Amino acid sequence: MPGQIFVRFMLLQKRLLKKGGFLLMLCLAPLLAAGVGRLSTEPAGIATIALYLPEGDASAQEISERLLDSGILRYLPCGDEEEARTQVETGEADAAWIFPEDLSERLEELGDKRRVRPVVTVVERKDSVPLILGREILSSAIYPSFSYQVYAGYVRDELGLEEMTDEELRRVYDSVAVEGSLFQMMYPDETPGNAEDFTYVQAPLRGILAVWFTFVGLAAALWFMQDEERGVYGRVPATKHLWASYIAGAAFLLDAVVVLLLSCKLAGVFTDWKKEVMSCAVFAVCVLAFANLLRMLCRTPRRLGMTFLPLLAAMLALCPIFLNLPYFKAGKLLLPPWYYLQSVHNTRYIYEMAIYTVILVLVSAVLQRVQSSSR
Repeated sequence: MPGQIFVRFMLLQKRLLKKGGFLLMLCLAPLLAAGVGRLSTEPAGIATIALYLPEGDASAQEISERLLDSGILRYLPCGDEEEARTQVETGEADAAWIFPEDLSERLEELGDKRRVRPVVTVVERKDSVPLILGREILSSAIYPSFSYQVYAGYVRDELGLEEMTDEELRRVYDSVAVEGSLFQMMYPDETPGNAEDFTYVQAPLRGILAVWFTFVGLAAALWFMQDEERGVYGRVPATKHLWASYIAGAAFLLDAVVVLLLSCKLAGVFTDWKKEVMSCAVFAVCVLAFANLLRMLCRTPRRLGMTFLPLLAAMLALCPIFLNLPYFKAGKLLLPPWYYLQSVHNTRYIYEMAIYTVILVLVSAVLQRVQSSSR
């Protein structure tokens, strides 16, 4: 029996690899992944900022280094204020951040509360969410320099230590300054949040690949139904059609598993081999069971095809691909990609996905028995 299953499986593989449509479907994922991987290496950001910082100013140099460490914005260095404003007016930049020539002096005045003058001029075409985030990044870059000036003013004016030099003040300040973030992001599997050096371009790719993989499983179910109508499985007893559909679907998904792992690697979103293979294997079995249960419920290729668009919309909306919405938890639990995307950093969801798969198989077996007895 196992030998017959293996032979049948290999024959299906040989037949599939002769189909241009199937090969094209497999090629889509790595081509997309390679393109995104290449695109992520190019300078890009959620907003473009024309940046003018005066040369020779120590505070300006510090702020420049902090800004350039932020990878989600794209900066266009400008030679003067007029050039920065022109970049915004012509649409080449979304905003301009213009720092004054006497930046250090203004920060010192602000820290001493002697005089309040703006330390940066912001010019924007129109307000938007990326620019709101950009202003937060700008504030976080300016704050350390402002904080030092407040500290220096307090030590000299309030404590009366006017004889301390800037070098001594800086050394003491740096020795007690809190470095890095006050909060550290960590996934449930104890992977640090900064361990994945993804760009905003790469972030949704795994979710898109998960949706693609699910549709490969649905295509396998549709292909099996068309073969049933042509009488390919005429000699297979009705009670064994479910297992025949699993074998046919496995031929599709085995190739897709290899492509999925390769695509994650090409796109730069790969984590750990052991974790990736385990999660992907359970995901493949889950998609296989999900697609076949849907096939049995729809009963005709036309009805199954009509579910593709609503399923696509549901997966894009409910699965954490672009946004992770805290609503419709019951709907999320019905979608295999949701478990897969959650399992990348939380092994608990691998077990939940396995349990969901067992439920799908049991429901399919009961439905197969009911449909066989009604014929």
